[in-house]
Amino acid sequence: MKTKNPKLNSEIRRKVLISIIIAGCVIIASAGVYFGVTVYSQIKDFDINNLTTTTTSKQVDENGKSYYTYGSNQGKYTSYNALPEVFVDALVSAEDSRFFIHNGFDMPRIVKAMLSNLKAGGIAAGGSTITQQLIKKTYYPNEEKTIQRKLGEIILAIQASQQTTKQKVLELYVNKIYFGRSTNTVGIYAASKYYFNKTPSQLTLPEAALLAGAVNSPVYYDAFNNLTKAQNRRNIILGLMYQHGYITKSEYETAKATKVANYLNSKPLTQSKKYASYVDRVSREVKQLTGYDPNKTNMTIYTYLDTELQQSLDNIAAGKTYTFPDRFMQMGGVVQEAKTGRIIGLMSARDFKAGNYSYAFSDRHQPGSSIKPVLDYATAFEYLYWSTGHIADDTRYSSGGWTPKNWDRQYHGRVTLYEALGKSWNAAALHTLADVYKKVGKTKLVNWLKNLGYNMSDESFSLAYGIGGWSHGTTPLQMAAAYAAISNGGVYIQPHTIKKVVINTTGETINVDQELRNDSRQAMSKATAFMLRNIMTTYVKQYSDYSDFDIGDEIGAKTGTSNHDGSIAGIPANKSKDNWLCAYSPDYAWSFWDGYSYNDQVNHKMYISGTNQAKIVAAKVAKILNTRKMKNSYETPNTVVQAKMIRGVYPYQSPTSSTPESSITTAWFVKGHTPSGSDTSSTTTSTDTLNALSSFNASVTSDNKIRVIFAAYDPSSDVASGNVVYRVQVFKGSTSVYSQSLTTSSATLNFTPEANTTYRVIGYYSLASGAKTSNRISRSVTTNNKTTQDATYTVSSAGSRITNGATINGSTIYVNTSGDAASRLTISCGGTTRTVNAGSGASFSVEAGRSYTVTVTQTNSDGTTKSLDSFSFSVAASDEDNNDNEDTANTNQDNQDNTDETEEVTE
Repeated sequence: MKTKNPKLNSEIRRKVLISIIIAGCVIIASAGVYFGVTVYSQIKDFDINNLTTTTTSKQVDENGKSYYTYGSNQGKYTSYNALPEVFVDALVSAEDSRFFIHNGFDMPRIVKAMLSNLKAGGIAAGGSTITQQLIKKTYYPNEEKTIQRKLGEIILAIQASQQTTKQKVLELYVNKIYFGRSTNTVGIYAASKYYFNKTPSQLTLPEAALLAGAVNSPVYYDAFNNLTKAQNRRNIILGLMYQHGYITKSEYETAKATKVANYLNSKPLTQSKKYASYVDRVSREVKQLTGYDPNKTNMTIYTYLDTELQQSLDNIAAGKTYTFPDRFMQMGGVVQEAKTGRIIGLMSARDFKAGNYSYAFSDRHQPGSSIKPVLDYATAFEYLYWSTGHIADDTRYSSGGWTPKNWDRQYHGRVTLYEALGKSWNAAALHTLADVYKKVGKTKLVNWLKNLGYNMSDESFSLAYGIGGWSHGTTPLQMAAAYAAISNGGVYIQPHTIKKVVINTTGETINVDQELRNDSRQAMSKATAFMLRNIMTTYVKQYSDYSDFDIGDEIGAKTGTSNHDGSIAGIPANKSKDNWLCAYSPDYAWSFWDGYSYNDQVNHKMYISGTNQAKIVAAKVAKILNTRKMKNSYETPNTVVQAKMIRGVYPYQSPTSSTPESSITTAWFVKGHTPSGSDTSSTTTSTDTLNALSSFNASVTSDNKIRVIFAAYDPSSDVASGNVVYRVQVFKGSTSVYSQSLTTSSATLNFTPEANTTYRVIGYYSLASGAKTSNRISRSVTTNNKTTQDATYTVSSAGSRITNGATINGSTIYVNTSGDAASRLTISCGGTTRTVNAGSGASFSVEAGRSYTVTVTQTNSDGTTKSLDSFSFSVAASDEDNNDNEDTANTNQDNQDNTDETEEVTE
């Protein structure tokens, strides 16, 4: 039997204990280093000049002139000396009672907050001083609440107190913060005007206490929306002022007895509408493209606003220079530079306010025949190598009982492409798209549209898309960008309003325009773009329907109309629902839509009758643009050639000496696809043979896309000229599921692969015509296991989108959803629940004087569920109480919280 050795056991325990102590020391030291490095990285660039800057975020136009300042058009910078003592006392009592004593960091306040939090079992109180709050707004506008951030905030607050005065800190603070839910309340001057129509120096005790009380939660305590809560909060501040000795008992009682409604401005300032459509788009783009919020981060946004054009669009939308058929009709439009993607003018809606629903880019509508150039005929040029002399088939088209008709209820047999597109024959378009579909399949056509900027995530593609029968549709923004690609030699550039963003406090510059132009892509070949331009600019000159666009600018244009299907009671089937006009010139592309909101269709039975209003307005825009000197011209690429052909013969044949002159026509062809017997069919390129591909790699990106990298082709001039391209084919098993031609040696494919799937990706060099290819290299990649895309939803009322926390006047709301159509969404509002597929919507009746919360639960095809963010709103009790809430509810709560504090009653 073995006996235990007590000395051995003791030695083992000693060594284990030592190891634990050493490990603990290493962990503590490492944590200390980590926290130290993290905090240092935050504070090392502190500059008091950045903190004490008196500027606010602004937008400047193409000439560098400021046209919009965030906060309020009424906003003026207010110096400390212009602040009434009663307001300073109220603010300090409410937010930081020892402000004039501490060094920027108040330890008793921190300790008290910690005790309150421990007692509450969570975060029930904050401990930030006014100086810390100023630091937070300047240096940490988007930061989460972390220990490192709080430490950095405290250190910077102490530094700031050492380098500037208390008065300056307070001055800067009150000029930066929100005092209510509207951007009209940013800064003490704007807030004074907004609530009382006074300057700050005129504020009385109860008014000052009301403003100071709102700082804690501007949305919650906005008196125009929550009068009772605002008054209760004001009384708490008055109590704090009395407690700290700033006012007497008598002053406290008198001010407390004064009703807020007695001195509140009866008509709060409304938002300025000057360039509102453009201002709104810029603000959204900044958040989307940079991650910064101009309401939180001090920045200068350099834009491409053309003030002359925008004012013209605003005048049209306001009915000053154009008469709409009725008060319900809506319109949206976009004007951009064709070569750069830069948006120079926008019309979001009639009577538009920033934050509202935009018919320029938010609302999707069926495009009707305006889609025919980019989907039907462009793909025929691209994949079937049609020539401009091709004869289209305008005979009866039928599929599964679906037999669409031409607008004139006739068929026209064999027609030229100029007639087919210019006269907008549906049957010819469908026969054309059907031919392309047979050759390339559905996936390639869907990717073609994606490549041109269309949102296909919730669309269910069919041949009906060729004449505009989309499930959800498109926007003027997307249409203008796609038409710009036709003008721009097939190159697609994401449309944008912003040149660059400069963060004023740090000097960081984000070159948005350069980045987006670097990401441009060859969405269609130069030859295809040329063929389309030839067809479209020709029929604009020939057909009277487009005479308003035949003004010498080589404009290509296309109308579009969609019809009701009879699903809305009171609106007969085949009545017009959407009108379009999309156009381009060598310099610009523009697109306009007109129609009625869904609510007005349902509630007022509105449908389009008579003239295409979008076409009239687009023609007015054409005339405005025509007054400017032309900067660009169309180019004839070296990938096309003119040749004679026998009219109406396909495959194309060259005429012989015996061919009658009446049967001969001259047309444009893609090189390598000229008529048989033609001496122009050879492809000219600087390379007789293609170089070998030495390396090719494929990988899966973090967002489950496929990225490819080629060895760069030498000489690069052959790629730059368009003669040589990088080609990629993607196979799933033995089936080809996607192909793409690239003009750069590395790119992320415009292809959405399935999750957790292995693909074979093949890369090779090719002549643009496809006549010659290099060796091929194959790589296998496996995509990540990705869950179903989260659905999204918006809420609208009376035809306008509403924001979270808004107050409305209507009796009905409409919840519109988007996302994977395989997902089911359960929508609840006011005790009523409806279930729809993602991409559909539902309406709910609401009652005056009540508050509602919309909740949405997503059930995916695999049975998993997810709750989306809830949405709250109120319905006004009466017109008197409403106070034009839609003007003031255009900024969400997250953007307006000035502090990380909770309500503090005593101190």
